[in-house]
Amino acid sequence: MRAALLSAMVLVLPGCGGPIDGTWMFTRSITVATGDECTSGITHDFIGAYEPATIENDDAWTENDTAEVSSDVFFGRVDQEGDTAVLIVGASAFPGTKQEDGAWVFAWDHTAAGRDNDTHESGYNYVYTYDTTTTTRVTGTFSGGSFNGTWEDSSQAVLSWTESDSWADEVAATIGTTGRVPASTYLLKLDTTGAEVAATNDYEATDCDVTGCLLTVTTACAYTYDLSGDLTGFTPDDARWAEDAGQSSGI
Repeated sequence: MRAALLSAMVLVLPGCGGPIDGTWMFTRSITVATGDECTSGITHDFIGAYEPATIENDDAWTENDTAEVSSDVFFGRVDQEGDTAVLIVGASAFPGTKQEDGAWVFAWDHTAAGRDNDTHESGYNYVYTYDTTTTTRVTGTFSGGSFNGTWEDSSQAVLSWTESDSWADEVAATIGTTGRVPASTYLLKLDTTGAEVAATNDYEATDCDVTGCLLTVTTACAYTYDLSGDLTGFTPDDARWAEDAGQSSGI
């Protein structure tokens, strides 16, 4: 009888085929950003325009910056139903699914996409589109009342502008003479004297390779932190105060 009871207890341990329900205390190891976490890119058809060159460090100087910050601690409530579950941290909920290898993935994508299009009867056309995604993803395994995994925050954005290369004076009276594509923020070109100036779309000049001027800016960032956790004895009623308890990272 005692052996049978022990076997039954083992079957319900998290990570051993049993439920993972409960309030967990998580510790997230925070690492200082190094700048390698983000990538960006620009495509355009502005004639003779280019991105500003990266300033190279003087070889005589050696830079070595280091920093360490403490981990943060927070509580999360997990409610499981079969191979699906939900992780609740504070006021945020992350649906989760169990993978074939036994690991769990909790995630949520915040997405936004849109298009603004302005036209004028004289033939002027302007289009701005955006497509952004911000994702939080918790991945790891539960075993014997412990959790080991990662917490990832990532984002992607694609911003794009197209505009007529030239337009009438009556349009210029409303939008100006250098257009609405923000080329001056991202691109440089050489003027007639050979000096670097910001690239623009002038309403009376041919500035782009095709009939419309195009600028697209893409960015992507990803930050991944080690995450560990321990199952606590807090009940669902206790979670009402536990979800707001914790320690922030840093000093």
